[in-house]
Amino acid sequence: MIRWHRGLVLAALVALVSVTPPPAKAQARTWTVVAGGLTRDGSVWSNAFHPRGVDVTVGDVVEWQFAGFHNVAFAGGGKLPPLVVTQDKSAYLNPQVAFPVGSAEYDGQGYRNSGVPPEDPQVWASQQHRYRLRFTKPGTYVYTCIVHGPAMSGVVRVHPQGTPLPRDPAGALQQGLEEQRATLQAGQRALARLRPEARGGSVRIAMVGDGQRGYSLMRFTRTPLVVRRGTTVTWEIQDPFEIHTVTFVGTEKVPPFVIPQMQTGGPPKLLLNPKVAAPTPHREYAGSGYVNSGILVPLGAPGPRTYSLRFTRSGTYTYWCPIHAMLGMKGTIIVQ
Repeated sequence: MIRWHRGLVLAALVALVSVTPPPAKAQARTWTVVAGGLTRDGSVWSNAFHPRGVDVTVGDVVEWQFAGFHNVAFAGGGKLPPLVVTQDKSAYLNPQVAFPVGSAEYDGQGYRNSGVPPEDPQVWASQQHRYRLRFTKPGTYVYTCIVHGPAMSGVVRVHPQGTPLPRDPAGALQQGLEEQRATLQAGQRALARLRPEARGGSVRIAMVGDGQRGYSLMRFTRTPLVVRRGTTVTWEIQDPFEIHTVTFVGTEKVPPFVIPQMQTGGPPKLLLNPKVAAPTPHREYAGSGYVNSGILVPLGAPGPRTYSLRFTRSGTYTYWCPIHAMLGMKGTIIVQ
């Protein structure tokens, strides 16, 4: 009798196993986030992640496609490294920001960094530079573009496997592209309103950005600025994201902002060109020579945000922001 019961129980278990397959392991999915964006002429730049927040499940991969000079950095419970480091009185782009750091998986611990893409707007426009990270533990993970500060941040919300999500990967990407389009359109409207402000014998030019909408304008003015001889022009940063310079090069070429210094057995050191970073002592401009504001910093950052120059000779003068020269950021002043 006992053997019969044992045989019956064993048969029942075999039947149960045969009709009830083991639960299938959820298939990992890949989610796309676009880092930034820019208009065709480079005049408006998105300094936001699109979508700014994405919901995934454990085991999923997020892929960032870079459409601008950005990086993706997860602090992993520590502090984010600074963008710039100094050595022997020279300033360098921090290699902990410029180059990838960490494995391709993330559980909320340890620093992860994508590195930055090449300084080539054609690469940005094609979104050829990408970074992938697999998330292995539930949690809410905030990440930042160190290049553009805490104003450019995003979040990945990682849920347990099987959790219903508000969107699938295609829907999340569509949301991101709609956000990006709205950001660039807001920037284009702001650009259409961009006008220098005359104040008596001076003129003020604003370098504009919007932290809430996530854009920066890569133009000083929309049209040449016409002033009388003796006028003082003041440039002022009103942007939480970008650094700029006001640089009159005279007969010289526009200097590069970053100078790679090759090293044996490692990545190059990225020197911030002191000719661009440091100001010249000029307070007047007579139409010749190299005259430079030095780096003007974003809203909320320590350092100078304004630069003034008095124009003493008639002529037509072109000036640049060498940091963003590849985006066509230059201005013209006609002194009468």
